[in-house]
Amino acid sequence: MALRRSRCLALTAFAIVLPASSAAAQAPANPCVDPKITNFAPADATRPGVIDLHYFHANGARVDYFECIGDRAHRLGSAQTAPGTPTILRDATTWSCDRLNRRFVSTAPKADGSLGVGTYSVRTMSCAQRFSVSTPRRLRPGALLRVRVTDRWGIGGIRPALCVTAPGERRACRTLAFPRAVAVVSRRVRATTRGSWRIELRARGHRVRTRVAVGAGAKAAGGPAPLLLATGDSMMQGIDGFLTDELGEAARVRSDVRPGTGIGKGLGWLSWSAEQTAELRPRVTVMSIGANEGIAMPVAGVSVDCCGEPWVAEYARRVRTMMRTYQRGGRARVLWLTLPMPRDARHIPTFGAVNAGILRAAAGLPGVTVLRMDLLFTPAGYRDVMRHRGKSVRVREIDGVHLSISGTAIAADAIARALGHG
Repeated sequence: MALRRSRCLALTAFAIVLPASSAAAQAPANPCVDPKITNFAPADATRPGVIDLHYFHANGARVDYFECIGDRAHRLGSAQTAPGTPTILRDATTWSCDRLNRRFVSTAPKADGSLGVGTYSVRTMSCAQRFSVSTPRRLRPGALLRVRVTDRWGIGGIRPALCVTAPGERRACRTLAFPRAVAVVSRRVRATTRGSWRIELRARGHRVRTRVAVGAGAKAAGGPAPLLLATGDSMMQGIDGFLTDELGEAARVRSDVRPGTGIGKGLGWLSWSAEQTAELRPRVTVMSIGANEGIAMPVAGVSVDCCGEPWVAEYARRVRTMMRTYQRGGRARVLWLTLPMPRDARHIPTFGAVNAGILRAAAGLPGVTVLRMDLLFTPAGYRDVMRHRGKSVRVREIDGVHLSISGTAIAADAIARALGHG
């Protein structure tokens, strides 16, 4: 996607420091087993194909990063930055079709001699919509049929199968080898037989299908599935991946997650929403944003602090403008998620003001639905664990703001049901 992305940290405003032991501590033999969490260390999987790892409050010390696969710690690397800045290991690892739920741990020595430890879990996209297959819709008999397969993640290192079935013949499959960092592979087949040729790409249990009409009267492929845009700040991370699987072939999900951004932080989102709509023309837009709000906004030339009526009114005005942009003159649906309440009581007024602005903005707009994540996850205040389908499920991350992997799955299920799926 050509849309410009912010590479800011997901939740700088809500970075937390948990109390550390005053006793000196040695690095554990296996940091993946019973880590004592002291630091905020989120994983950022919003860039297609790769995961960046962050660590707060290292104060200039070297940070070591690991991925936990089962109970085994696999070292990914280390990073060191100046005191006062987040320590980031960029491109720490890549997405995988085989491991979607990823858990990371990072460690760094603290000034008192104890060990700082942070963990974070994230769910990446499956291979359901990793590949696109491009072919001509029609060909004359005897022409070369060119099949162009694109790895949308851009990381390669995978070997899907490309199957071509000519009319009246058996399916012929061959492996497509994507070397690492190679995003496009093409194959050519002589289309000698009149009729509808079936093209199918198979990757890790997922399939992409299309048809090519050879000769007059043959049936060509239909139009693409409607496009759903999943966008927002880091609150959307993980929900977008589960939506891809929930909706299957009923929709093409495109993710544009911009961590660290906010509608109240300048006018960026007013222009970004217009750019997204012009480029993608989504049939449905799902938005989750607001964890980074709370700064003062200008209203009639006066700076207005959060979270009174003037601030809510200005926030609602901006959100309503975006909702109308995504509606595309009534041709598209908009699903806007409210924020679950945070653990930290200091941030509850901000989250409440954001939710009030969202509800006000949507009032009277046909085709706009507000999904109450606050009522789903925090109906009577903050909770780490909730009952879901007869089981107790941990739904929040260690920071007390973001949803856990299980929480994002529940949110995606609610979105799919609102869209009439599942």
